[in-house]
Amino acid sequence: MDQDNQADDARSYPPGEDASSRRLDAARLRIELLESQLAQHARSRAELIHLVGHELRTPITVISGFARLLLNPIHGELSDDQHRFVEESLKACRRLDDFVGDLLDTDPRAQTPFVVDPEPGDLRGTIEGSLEALLPMLEERGTKLEVSLRSDESPLPIDARRIEQVLTNMMTNAIRYGRLSGVIRVETREILMAGCRHVEVVVEDDGSGIPSEDRERLFEPFVRGEGAGEVQGLGIGLAICRRIIEAHGGSIRVGAGELGGARFCFSLPRVPATRAGGED
Repeated sequence: MDQDNQADDARSYPPGEDASSRRLDAARLRIELLESQLAQHARSRAELIHLVGHELRTPITVISGFARLLLNPIHGELSDDQHRFVEESLKACRRLDDFVGDLLDTDPRAQTPFVVDPEPGDLRGTIEGSLEALLPMLEERGTKLEVSLRSDESPLPIDARRIEQVLTNMMTNAIRYGRLSGVIRVETREILMAGCRHVEVVVEDDGSGIPSEDRERLFEPFVRGEGAGEVQGLGIGLAICRRIIEAHGGSIRVGAGELGGARFCFSLPRVPATRAGGED
């Protein structure tokens, strides 16, 4: 049957015209059409992100303004807990405003690195501050947090605001994709990579995990893992995280964890990125 069809196809072409060439031309046209559609889709996504970013700026400003009013003693004294809650809300608004700024100012598909300003800092303190801000989300999900952070004798060259952004993104994903009343493990350790000492940060959840074939693509813009349809998101956060860590001269990856879910790790060199030689 196939041979008859092939014979018919061959007979349908004008004399002297190569059937293979015609098929190749048709395939090229289909590829060009797909490339055009993908480019249009990317432009539409970029326009939507910028539109959403601009629309978010106003409510963020309003919420931050009211938070600052609550902190002003002229409007009444707050208890210590109330003061802390409002401070954490204000910090979350600042982080969200920074993230919106990243969306508006930087295309996550770009090859140029994020601009980071590393200074000798306390990585442990940065991690603890990020985890404290996420306590309400952890309590809402009934998630237990296991933390094992090494004590650093020397400061680590980091852009604390950017590292906090990475940690918040990774922890938020772990909370959302982990089991209800489950466990999230956060730990740090010293490792050696390409002859340079690094500090590795690990965030591990007990969710369904990420298939091996999806792990590398997960750090590409607009890519979301299997089962992500249950959780809202644009698939941008991890792409931005990778660029932040690479701008520090480190690397980020995901694999299977001991808890049964995903295990995200990123490493930061003990020397500034300008001297790290782009180690990955």
